[in-house]
Amino acid sequence: MTQASILDHHADGFVQANGLRLHYEQWGDGPRVVIALHGTSLHGKVWYWLAEALGPEYRLIGLDQRSHGDSQRVGTGQYGVEHYCDDLAAFIDRMGYERVSLVGSSLGSRVALLYAARHPERVDTMALLDLSFEMPTAASEHMVQAHITRPREFADIEEAVAFSKTLPQRLRFTDEVHRRTLAGDLRATPSGRLEWRYERDAAIETLRCAARDMWDAVRAVRAPTVILRGADSDVLIASTVERLQQEFQGVRIVDVPNAGHSIWGDNPAFTAKAVVDALDRHSTASAIAPAA
Repeated sequence: MTQASILDHHADGFVQANGLRLHYEQWGDGPRVVIALHGTSLHGKVWYWLAEALGPEYRLIGLDQRSHGDSQRVGTGQYGVEHYCDDLAAFIDRMGYERVSLVGSSLGSRVALLYAARHPERVDTMALLDLSFEMPTAASEHMVQAHITRPREFADIEEAVAFSKTLPQRLRFTDEVHRRTLAGDLRATPSGRLEWRYERDAAIETLRCAARDMWDAVRAVRAPTVILRGADSDVLIASTVERLQQEFQGVRIVDVPNAGHSIWGDNPAFTAKAVVDALDRHSTASAIAPAA
């Protein structure tokens, strides 16, 4: 953690963008804007570990993507990467940001990749956590089954923590990471129980769209990019890494030790340092947000 992080300067808000009411978390108010995009079933609060590591020159925005967190729900057939990307584009315009850096994990990595390909003049730099396009079907179906079978409610946080420790993508999390992640995962129901803050059908459809070809987007990106890969990931596989090294202009690929797909929770200290190093290396004053 840096000595002067932005963690204590936290707020949240809503904006109307792309016809949806989108919710976001914000840490800090510095001139270097970083928009962080979570993975399937997660939320903007999950980026607390990155907020801990960023200095006061940064403004970190954790966007709740459609049908996740407190953002508006949508119906079936609206969970392709293009739908999420259109939300991001409208959100950036609505917030008035001229240039941003992007950090994306899993689903968020695909959305960031497509946005950077479509809007190269708007992206300062990118950090992609276990980039997940062309996800092997076995891996995505394993995640789908986890969503189908998981309970939707818990009696209390201890029951939720006990269940979280059984999830395949969270087996390496410490107790603290389980609890801090669940603080954003869950909300209280009127009866006092706890329920997930995402739509199960949205997660399933999103995962089943994850095997798509995005090589045209890879070749169109111009922003300096680092891809962090879980050393034990079953999602970003060796053949995809090899092709990325050949076709992704100027990319750096870094293996995160002691991590599977959820590298942000499996090894948050290593991941945070690698992301901050990438942002500090390439972020410039051109990412300054206009005065409110």
